[in-house]
Amino acid sequence: MTRLSRPTLYQCPACAGYFTRPVLTFLHFHDDVPKWTDGMNGQWWAGIGAPVGRCPSCLGIVWIDDATQIMPAPSKPRPVGAVARLWHRLTGDRQGRLQGERNWLSLPREIKDAGHIKGLQGAQDFWEALAKLVPDDLDRETYVRRRLWWASNDHQRLSEHSSAVSAEHVMPVAKAQANMHRLLELIERDPKQQVERGELLRQLGRFDDAIAVLTAILPDGHSEVHASKIERLARRRDNKLQILNGTVW
Repeated sequence: MTRLSRPTLYQCPACAGYFTRPVLTFLHFHDDVPKWTDGMNGQWWAGIGAPVGRCPSCLGIVWIDDATQIMPAPSKPRPVGAVARLWHRLTGDRQGRLQGERNWLSLPREIKDAGHIKGLQGAQDFWEALAKLVPDDLDRETYVRRRLWWASNDHQRLSEHSSAVSAEHVMPVAKAQANMHRLLELIERDPKQQVERGELLRQLGRFDDAIAVLTAILPDGHSEVHASKIERLARRRDNKLQILNGTVW
């Protein structure tokens, strides 16, 4: 089971409008959901709790760390009927139903009507996010470029209905490869991203470099398993996206 926390209310740094955002509190990975060699998986919750999205009020790109966290998002209380209202008054509102109703009514309309932050969808959204980054914000650049890489692979990726996620390339090949080269630079010295580095090298056709990176990965119980599978593809001079948890290797 995958569980979400109660949403949190934020204020947009650009328009001062309000939005809500849930986060994941428990994850369960289903074995039958595709996991791809580029690191993307097909879980329904994959985009929930992302660090960036669109404000539902101004539709601008907003990073959660730049927004002001206000409070847990309020929810409209259940209606209190006439008989129940009288009962709660006579018993001192021990359950807090009447106080909860008063609290809700006292909230500004824009808070009560706050919508959920919208996840970025597709390459165009992520190109826009990339263009608006401040210089030298390498963590955010890495995040955005990784999503652009995933989007550039979508024409090879199958949906749950066994059809391609994208019917054609979502960006020119040269632009996709330039993004991959830059992502390689960003993660080159990150010890946690060496499987990803090997996969980037393999997809770029640098098979010997990919093999060298992947065979050097230290075992931790899962990284070496993924690395071994991708290494086999590199040794076959295969640079196509593959399902990582498939049975044919």
